[in-house]
Amino acid sequence: MRILLPPSETKDLGGGHPALNENPIKDSLTEFRQPVIDALLDLCAEPDAAAKALKLGPKQLADIQRNLEILSSPTMPAIERYTGVLFDALKADGTPKTDQLMIQSSMFGLIPASLQIPYYRLSWDSKLPQINLKKHWQQAHEGFFEGFDGVLDMRSKSYQQLAPISSTDAWVVEVLVEYPDGSKKPLNHFNKKAKGVFAKHAANSTITSINQVFDVAKAAGQRAELIDNTLTLIVPEGY
Repeated sequence: MRILLPPSETKDLGGGHPALNENPIKDSLTEFRQPVIDALLDLCAEPDAAAKALKLGPKQLADIQRNLEILSSPTMPAIERYTGVLFDALKADGTPKTDQLMIQSSMFGLIPASLQIPYYRLSWDSKLPQINLKKHWQQAHEGFFEGFDGVLDMRSKSYQQLAPISSTDAWVVEVLVEYPDGSKKPLNHFNKKAKGVFAKHAANSTITSINQVFDVAKAAGQRAELIDNTLTLIVPEGY
């Protein structure tokens, strides 16, 4: 099975691997990736326009120059590049197995978690000149999921739209918090933590069947409910 994760706005700088101009990414999305890179470079050549299009605050303006260096800056595995609540939980106690993990990037498309990528700043709703990211990546991912042996989709709805899945062997993952009185509500920002912990256990157990989610959830301190194509992870208050 593949486990699909959203990206994160927060990322580590630096890297210890060759830049894209030395070691370009060659896969099924290459021809779609280059126009996005070119459009971002054109945008960031005009700092004022870039700040507006990328929704950057005064303390984030350095990301414009970092975008201009996207082809020459060092790279690191995507799972190490991304930080934040989900990725901190995913990497707690060490980086998990990455064979099944994929990350939905607005810059690079749906990529293996082990893929070497540079630092960048681009969100799903960023406004690039002459490119509609949603339509562009939807076209790029047509047929992308053919041959996948099941998918656990942990992406946020915004990033799901960049590469929609129509397969019946795909399950959208949601999170609920359960209170002592038995009531359940959607978990707030920290649903990312629950997803990160579950993804870590699922990847390390090399999950191959949707029927394994119950044991994986238990190991993650959660409870799983499976209804049609929705997997709900239920966590206790204060998780």
